[in-house]
Amino acid sequence: MDAVRVVAVVVVGLGVWALWRRHRYPGGWAFALSFRHEAAREALANARSKARDAARRADQAEAAALAELNAAKAAYERRLHSLEQQAARLRNPGTGPRVDSLGELVLFKHPLVVTSTTGTRSIELAGLDARFDPGQKNHSIYLTDATGRVHRAKYPHALPATETQQRFDEDAVRDFAVAIQNAVADENHFRDQIPHQLTTAEQELEEARIDTRAQKAARERLSRVRQSNRQDPHRKVADSELIEAVKDWETLTGRTPPT
Repeated sequence: MDAVRVVAVVVVGLGVWALWRRHRYPGGWAFALSFRHEAAREALANARSKARDAARRADQAEAAALAELNAAKAAYERRLHSLEQQAARLRNPGTGPRVDSLGELVLFKHPLVVTSTTGTRSIELAGLDARFDPGQKNHSIYLTDATGRVHRAKYPHALPATETQQRFDEDAVRDFAVAIQNAVADENHFRDQIPHQLTTAEQELEEARIDTRAQKAARERLSRVRQSNRQDPHRKVADSELIEAVKDWETLTGRTPPT
């Protein structure tokens, strides 16, 4: 049974090959298979191969130049996007990463967020005054924002033994107040630098929009490659030889072969 299958596969393969030869060398089975017309088939095959190789080289050169242009365009867009994001972050820095938290206060890089039973609100660090105040039952951090409004965050430390409410160590509350004060100092410095940094970022963005030199150079290279391909003498010779080979086959068989 295996031998039969092998023979069947071989027969099918030979049939497909013969049909392919008949398609590539039209005019009848003799022109496709006979040794008598081997030289004519070889001349047509060689002409096809030379024309195909010349076309492939031209396509590869153009593809490389086009890839260079696309890379220049992508680099241009990436730079614009990066600079636009940089300017946007300066205009609206958002919350930034989370720095620390204690009780109802969550400290981010740019704001301080208060989470309580009445809801959540954000206090800008810029211009914020944070002050620690110890107490007999509660330690407190007093927050005075730039408008003068005051928020008191309470941290109980003296609770009856029966209560399960969280107790806060004085040093932990003091350290958190210091972390807020340092974050405020950093934010004030950051805000002071924004006008200059934003002006610089916007100038860089405008210069980047104007700077299309890499794309221009890549377009010129692509144009040169395309012109060179059109004028390539080797490709012209190969194409001419293929045309002649096709005509010779037509004269021989009366049929036009595929190129």
